[in-house]
Amino acid sequence: MDWVSQMEINQYFRHFAFTPKLIVEERKKVEQKFQKLDQEILKQRGKYMLPRLLEIIRSTPIEKIQEFALQLKRIEIKLLISEEYPFPQENPETIRKINWILTNRYTSTVGRAAWSLFQHNHNNEYLQELLKQTYHIDQFSFLVLNETLQHQLKEAMNYPSGLVKGLVHLFVKSDHGIEMICSRLKIKKDAQLQSELIYNILKDGLVDDQMIQRNEAEYITSLLERYPMNEYKQLIKNYFESREYKQFHTSILNQAIVRLRDPRERKVDWEFLSDKAMEQVMRWLLQSKLQQFFNQDTNSERFDYWKRFIDYMYDVELIDDPMIAFIYFDNFVVVEYGDLGAAYFYYREGFEQYVLPKLYSDEFRRTRSKARKESMFKITDQTRGGVQLYINKLSHMGAWQYKFDRFMSQYLNHIN
Repeated sequence: MDWVSQMEINQYFRHFAFTPKLIVEERKKVEQKFQKLDQEILKQRGKYMLPRLLEIIRSTPIEKIQEFALQLKRIEIKLLISEEYPFPQENPETIRKINWILTNRYTSTVGRAAWSLFQHNHNNEYLQELLKQTYHIDQFSFLVLNETLQHQLKEAMNYPSGLVKGLVHLFVKSDHGIEMICSRLKIKKDAQLQSELIYNILKDGLVDDQMIQRNEAEYITSLLERYPMNEYKQLIKNYFESREYKQFHTSILNQAIVRLRDPRERKVDWEFLSDKAMEQVMRWLLQSKLQQFFNQDTNSERFDYWKRFIDYMYDVELIDDPMIAFIYFDNFVVVEYGDLGAAYFYYREGFEQYVLPKLYSDEFRRTRSKARKESMFKITDQTRGGVQLYINKLSHMGAWQYKFDRFMSQYLNHIN
C-alpha cells in the first residue's frame, strides 16, 4: 500500500489521547475489594495453619532454619508477617528465627507489611530489628523515595538512639515539611507512630527556626493545639527557652497568650519558664503594643525607631481615645501621639505624680475635644512641687531619627 492510500485510510480515524478516570477508579475499587478478600482468606487459613507453623519453627534448630525457610510457601511467609507479628507469646529465640526467615524470603510484600505493623507497634525491638535487616536488601523500594530522602532514611535506620529517634532527626533536619515527609514515607495519620513522631519533632524541632520556617508557624500552632496543657507547656518551654523575643513567631505567641493567658494579668500560668525566657516574652509583648499603636502610621518609621529600645523599656501604656502611648524607661517617660507630632519627654517621677493622674481626672473623662485631651499630656513645666518634670519635646520632621538618637543616648546614660 502506497503512502497516499495510507493517508486516505488515516483520514477516517481520529488521533486522540485520554485518561480513563472511570476505569482507574473502578480498578481501585476492585483491588480494594480483593485485597480485603485476600486478607480475610489469610485470616481464616491462619487459624489452623499458623499454630502448626509456629510449632515447627520452635522445634527447628537454628542451623536448619535456612533450609526450612526455602521450603515455605508464599502464604506461610504472609502468615509470619500478618497482624499477629511479632507473636508476643513466643520466646525471643523463636521470634528471631521468624525474623531470619522473613529476611531470607524477603519480598516487597514483607517490607510493606513490616512497615505497616511498625507504625502501630513502633517500640517493639524485634520489629525494629526486622526492619533494619530487611532495609539493607532493597532500601524499601516500595516507598519510592528520591535520593536525598533515601539517604536520610538510611541514616535513620542506623541512628544510635534507635529507629524512632532516627526518624525524628530525619524530620527535623530535612529540607521538607512534616506533611510531605509523612506522605513520602507512607506514615498513616491514625498510626501511633505519627503521634509519637510529631510530639518529638516538636520537642526537638521547636528550637530550630528553619524547621518552623519549613512548616510555617501557623501549621506548628495547629499541631500544638492538639496537646493538653501539661504536654503543651513541655513543648512550648523548648520554644521560649531557645530564642530571644526578636525571633518569636506571632502566631505561636498569640496562641500561647490565649492558652496560658496574658502574663501581665496572670503570671502564675507562666511559672514553668525560666526568668530569662519570661523576660523575653514580656519584651515581645512590649513590642506588640508598640506595633499596635504605630500601625495607623503611613509608614513604619516610628515603630522601627522605638523597637530598637525595647531592651531598655519597662512598660508601654496605650490610650485609645485619643491615641496616646506612654513609653516607660527607667528614669524617664516618652509620650507619643497617634497624630504625627512632637514626642514629649518627662522625668518618670514627675510624670507619675503630675501627668499620669490627668488620665483618671474628671476633666479628661468629661472633655470631648481630642485636642484638649492631648494638651493635658503636654505640660512644659520643668519642675512642679520641687520635682523634676518636663525634659524636652522632639518633632518627627526631617532626619528626626539622628536627633532622637543623640538625646536618647543622653537620657539613657545621664538622667538620674
